[in-house]
Amino acid sequence: MPAKRNKSIIISYKVLRRFIGILGMALPVVLVLGGFLQRGNGIQGSISSYYHTNMQDVFVGTLWAVGLFLISYHGYDFQDNLITNVSGMFAIAVALFPTGSVPDTTQPLGVFQLSPDLSGTLHVLWAFLFFLLLAYNACFLFTKTGTKQPGPKKLLRNTIYRACGIVILASLAGIVVYMLFLQGTIVSRWAPVLILETLALWAFGFSWLVKGETLFRDK
Repeated sequence: MPAKRNKSIIISYKVLRRFIGILGMALPVVLVLGGFLQRGNGIQGSISSYYHTNMQDVFVGTLWAVGLFLISYHGYDFQDNLITNVSGMFAIAVALFPTGSVPDTTQPLGVFQLSPDLSGTLHVLWAFLFFLLLAYNACFLFTKTGTKQPGPKKLLRNTIYRACGIVILASLAGIVVYMLFLQGTIVSRWAPVLILETLALWAFGFSWLVKGETLFRDK
């Protein structure tokens, strides 16, 4: 009986990891496609900008779901639990503190009705920290091997985890470079923030799908 219960727990955690991965990868696709359902909507400049479209509920609901999944997830040790729990809190904070919509507007935003400047600043901070922790999780926690000698599939998964972490960090670096030096230039036409955020979310989601043994699992 205990063995059966332990197996059920293991399966449930694998399913949880898969859900986190699917939500992360699906979010940008669903937002972009769903945004076209509202007349006059084009492709937004960032994932966060969809808060101010017909996709607001999907944006907020998905972030809450990812956040709660991460908070409820229990890793192998204290550090694993701490990183996933805090990253889950940051995901929820991103939803609670939306970014501004129209420049120069003074209309309060979000649950706490903060000024657009303050809410936008906190939004960027929480999002940046959220992605940093996701990159750390992929590079340093998912790659742990314990006391056993890792097999070829585990070594492959570790390479994938590190690659996903690097993609997340590179995407963050690209967003910073754009916001500091390239805003208002011809580059803006291509929605670079949206593209880089999408790459980061896909890398995040893919790493969790691999962790959930949807892909590249041991025989």
